[in-house]
Amino acid sequence: MLPIDRRHRLAELLTDHDVETLKHLVNEGMGENTLRALTSDLTYLEAWCAAAIGTPLPWPAPEALLLKFVAHHLWDPAKRENDPEHGIPVDVDQALRDSGLLKAVGPHRPTRGAGGSPTGRH
Repeated sequence: MLPIDRRHRLAELLTDHDVETLKHLVNEGMGENTLRALTSDLTYLEAWCAAAIGTPLPWPAPEALLLKFVAHHLWDPAKRENDPEHGIPVDVDQALRDSGLLKAVGPHRPTRGAGGSPTGRH
């Protein structure tokens, strides 16, 4: 589940107990579908980061990078018609599509709760 090529960087952050907990989750505490989804999500984040900023995903990820991810994935298609810079950049979108990691067309869309405010679900 953890990126092997970045093991040395993760070792700076994860304790031996953290690694043992993760191993336990993978081996006994996590269903196969959950593990597959988590691995897929981490792979996507790594690929997005490489395409968006040209470097591997830093751990811990800085707040600005998390906000960039949100800006690239939650955008307004109507606004993009008049502003091609709105939302995910075309080159980042294409890189993720070329790698087979992005298949959906358009943004993730949060649902709106009472009063029209986003609930955060998508």
